[in-house]
Amino acid sequence: MSGLTASQEKQIRQLRHQLHDIAEPSGQEYRTRKLLLDFLTQETQLDVIDGGEWFYAAYRVPDSDPARALALRADFDALFQPDGSAAHLCGHDGHAAALCGVALLLPQLKPDRNVFLLFQPAEETGQGAKACLDLFKHEQIGRIYGAHNLPGYPLGQVYTRPGTFALASRGLTLRLTGRPAHAAYPEEGISPAQPIALLLQKLPELACNSLNPGQLALCTVIGLQLGQKAFGQAAATAELWLTLRAETDARLEQMEGAILAEASLQAAAGKLDFAFERQDVFPATVNHAAPVQTILAACQGEYLVDPMRWSEDFGWYLQRCPGAYFGIGAGEQQPALHSQDYQYPDSLLQPAVRAFEQLILA
Repeated sequence: MSGLTASQEKQIRQLRHQLHDIAEPSGQEYRTRKLLLDFLTQETQLDVIDGGEWFYAAYRVPDSDPARALALRADFDALFQPDGSAAHLCGHDGHAAALCGVALLLPQLKPDRNVFLLFQPAEETGQGAKACLDLFKHEQIGRIYGAHNLPGYPLGQVYTRPGTFALASRGLTLRLTGRPAHAAYPEEGISPAQPIALLLQKLPELACNSLNPGQLALCTVIGLQLGQKAFGQAAATAELWLTLRAETDARLEQMEGAILAEASLQAAAGKLDFAFERQDVFPATVNHAAPVQTILAACQGEYLVDPMRWSEDFGWYLQRCPGAYFGIGAGEQQPALHSQDYQYPDSLLQPAVRAFEQLILA
């Protein structure tokens, strides 16, 4: 395998640092998008197609078999911070820089198939991949691959598994609305305090997977707002924030249905209005068997025993096209993803590019 030259590796390291310094949150990646587009148009001869918020670069081989065409995907959004800023605490700056490294490498590799490098916004909110599905209307693609850095694992080691690689998840906001009353006369109002307390007690039971006990399902309480800090007024509203996770989309739907039914029941018993909203909806990232075997063989990958508990919107692609998602170790001593101390290591860029190179040539 050729890998990046020293000068090319220096280029993408500099690019990653530039991306890191201009981190922008999901849906607001304006400077990030421009920087990547400028890099691809100035540093490569690839055909760059602008899809609006997303874009891709195409390496085309005349008369090649469309069934062998590959798409490789990288995301480029950063995480929202409590102060309203953004930071690359998940390594998407490294994902995008590594895919630009693949763009530099393609003329040296001269693959005998079409290769499409897909750059996606808004992964953290689960919205970006859905917008990029138009790629499959514009191009014929046989397989799609994506990768994520894995802190806590040996640097450069590839990991994947057939079936679920990352869990399905969604945020769920539950609202119970009653009638306000003076704190001295609470009986004149309708309070959600007891119904919400009963619902919280039942959540572990509702999340329990009695039908498939070996299949992971989690209901995590993110927060609760009950009334307001006004000591003259009894609580009249409550809002409960949950994150649901499950190994399959079907199990997630089942758990959500049970929670919504119980919330509706408690609201009716307490004479409260009930409403709910979903946020950050991610399908399960379910790998196809044959592409997984290609990753394991071509990248000297290791079998991942359990799915990752976090979610990844790459699952939308896998519902449309055969493919697989894999992880690449970022170093055993690296801080965890989304922690304030995490940063994609520059030493991982070359191994990430090599993994994609091996898949292109497989």
